[in-house]
Amino acid sequence: MGSNTVIVVDQSLARAGLSDTIEVGQGPTGLAIDEVRGWLYVMNKFDASISVVDLVTEAQIATIPMYDPTPAQIVAGRPFLYDTHLTSALGQASCASCHIDARTDRLAWDLGDPAGEMKTFDQNCLDANCEDWHPMKGPMTTQTLRDIIGQEPHHWRSDRFGIEDFAGAFESVLGDDAEPSPAEMQLFEDFLSTIHFPPNPFRNFDNSLPTDLPLEGHYTTGRFAPEGQPLPNGNAVLGLNNYRFGDLDGLECITCHTLPTGMGTNSELVGVNFIPLPPGPNGELHNLTVSVDGSTNVSMKVPQLRSTYEKTGFNTTQQLNTAGFGVLHDGSVDSIERFLAEPAFSFANLQELADMTAFMLAFGGSDLPGSNGGLFDPPGNPSKDAHAAVGKQVTAPTSDPAMIGRLAEMFTLAENGEISIVAKGILNGETRGFAHIGLGQYQSDRSSEMITHFQLTAAAQPGSEITFTAVPAGIQTRIGIDRDLDGFLDQDEIDACSDPADPTSTPANSSCCTADVNGDGVLSPTDFTAWINAFNNNLTGCDQNGDGACTPTDFTAWIANYNAGC
Repeated sequence: MGSNTVIVVDQSLARAGLSDTIEVGQGPTGLAIDEVRGWLYVMNKFDASISVVDLVTEAQIATIPMYDPTPAQIVAGRPFLYDTHLTSALGQASCASCHIDARTDRLAWDLGDPAGEMKTFDQNCLDANCEDWHPMKGPMTTQTLRDIIGQEPHHWRSDRFGIEDFAGAFESVLGDDAEPSPAEMQLFEDFLSTIHFPPNPFRNFDNSLPTDLPLEGHYTTGRFAPEGQPLPNGNAVLGLNNYRFGDLDGLECITCHTLPTGMGTNSELVGVNFIPLPPGPNGELHNLTVSVDGSTNVSMKVPQLRSTYEKTGFNTTQQLNTAGFGVLHDGSVDSIERFLAEPAFSFANLQELADMTAFMLAFGGSDLPGSNGGLFDPPGNPSKDAHAAVGKQVTAPTSDPAMIGRLAEMFTLAENGEISIVAKGILNGETRGFAHIGLGQYQSDRSSEMITHFQLTAAAQPGSEITFTAVPAGIQTRIGIDRDLDGFLDQDEIDACSDPADPTSTPANSSCCTADVNGDGVLSPTDFTAWINAFNNNLTGCDQNGDGACTPTDFTAWIANYNAGC
């Protein structure tokens, strides 16, 4: 995906192509073979195109563009994360080689520089004992890049004040000839600012915390019970209560790990009030750094906790593991429960430890109660993350009680404004789209038509299924009914023979060949069949004489239009 190439391998996975690589478009992410034509189709996500590769010559012979609704700031900045040719010396590595899909590779790297210089500490320190940063920092696990803009400083040690401080890594880590310019780093920053945390897989469908979460893969550590035994199910709600009100050396977890991100506060306690710290010269914040748990480094940023659930799979009580690094900055503590079993945490029993483990797994997703108003509840920054229901789907009709219940719950969440819904499917013989607009209604992809939730679900029949998808509130129009956001709804554009995937093509500058009822751009006998369907279902295309009605006289008009070539 980063090198924009396809390779041929044999059954032993050795390269077997006519040449080392086949050059295609940017971001190839999917392959499909056309056996009949001897072609390979390559889906280029970043280019929004399809490359056609001849399987005999193993060369690209055509490129077909597709409509791409991706915002410009993503298109412009994304190459600095993925493109190996743009950002590395040999075209073999990029930031995404370790920050896979802006996430993590589950590894730890020692990127200390023996020839480096000390860096003066100048950040928000909890106890004023933080020390200057040494160039040798030891192994540190790869951190996520999701929602890091506006959550400065960066790195485990808080020694990077803004994303622009990573420009040198393109030379020192990726081996590029020169670091990106300030303008290019701004493009990269703008792109990173769009990345949200995905739905948390441990939350309930309504985004609430689970109260009986199975903790598969989590084991006792020797505290409260012999090590290596499965932990009991956890109650994340009770874990949250302990997080906010439990005792940790006289403090609560929330004292340092604020909600909803888990990071430290960007505020200073003045008297009894928390006052936000002013941003730095590049707009960077100053989230809390501590010196009390630095391990091999004294000055450490309080880390966010929204991706803690991804740091699982390593447990020293088990012989088989799926990861080799755990939690903390160097991954040296194998599991969440091992960290929580440290004496500093005053849990009363194994169940309390299991409850806190459940809360750590379900941490991401916001919708958490705020501070309790006490002295040790500093304010936290907002979090960019998705509701747990986002992406879930139901295809109607269905007799599955679970799916029926899911659709009902999805509709309730949309009515409450927590998410929205788009629906796609066949209605009256046409492929249609719908976007939830509230008060039990959907706006269809025809501006003059609205339909209720009850009517839409009742219209779904075998052969004319309708799929309902939960989407983030605010983007349902683009996904559901106006894909190019030009203000003209998709079916209105199709009815007017304009392209709903081209914002420059609108009903205002397009016209239809009236007899081309199926809209394939060619007059043929199949248009007669299409007119019959339009007549039987009172669809667009039936009215051939322009009188605004669908009557048998339109058949005569269709013949006349067909013979006239329009």
